Amino acid sequence: MMREVALFHHASKTLILVDLVENVTAATPNTNGLLRFLFRMIGMWNTPGPAPEYRLGWGDKALVRQCLMRILQWDFERVILSHGDLITRDARQVIAHAWRKILGRAFRAALASSG
Repeated sequence: MMREVALFHHASKTLILVDLVENVTAATPNTNGLLRFLFRMIGMWNTPGPAPEYRLGWGDKALVRQCLMRILQWDFERVILSHGDLITRDARQVIAHAWRKILGRAFRAALASSG
């Protein structure tokens, strides 16, 4: 099972993630042609999503869904990522959308709670 630590800084309403979501774009430093090609091939270019290793295996899907729903209840407005560009607009919706396959029916509830 993959493990992730999500930190929430209340004062700045900032969520801090390592691999839970990556956001690689043309603005991301050190993104050469090969990396752009690879990220396009796996559908992650300009599309925030779970790190490739999370896409390969989720572990206990019900537990992952429960943890994601807990994170999505936090009142964050921006996300700092270890890999890729900051998410500064519609942050909760972006995170929910990135994990929509695992969230399943809970995806709509996550979006409703973020409004």
